[in-house]
Amino acid sequence: MKVTTEYLIEKAALEEAVLRYCEAVDKLSDLDFMTENFTEDAVLDLTGLGLPRFHGHEEIRGFYANVFKDMSHHMHLLSNFQVKKLSGDTADIYAYIVGMGRSVTGIDVQVYVYYDLSLRKVNDTWKIARFYEAPQLPMPDSVTAVHKKN
Repeated sequence: MKVTTEYLIEKAALEEAVLRYCEAVDKLSDLDFMTENFTEDAVLDLTGLGLPRFHGHEEIRGFYANVFKDMSHHMHLLSNFQVKKLSGDTADIYAYIVGMGRSVTGIDVQVYVYYDLSLRKVNDTWKIARFYEAPQLPMPDSVTAVHKKN
């Protein structure tokens, strides 16, 4: 791929979109901000983590409402950001994420995952249309312990 000024501008905007998502999940409080990161018809596919697929804002919002309820702290670090495909108003990206957190019950979690995302430009803003997440390294038992329902 030839690197042009336009490409670099779009790559920076795509990375900002992923960072905006990380900011939203790390806030653990603003469901409107969270869903704004996704297209209306988005698919949040967490089957790589042994969780379901969620379709559209309502289901995505419901999933994150539970995450926000279970966790007291979150922090995500983004690295190895790559644009795999960029064509007009659509793009595919891949990135590594280190996710850390503490549950409301005091369980510490640290995971090493990758994001495989498709984004679409909506009103000149990149939004996540397809979100797939899976482990880059084995998942710790603490992840299951956090979400275990009594």
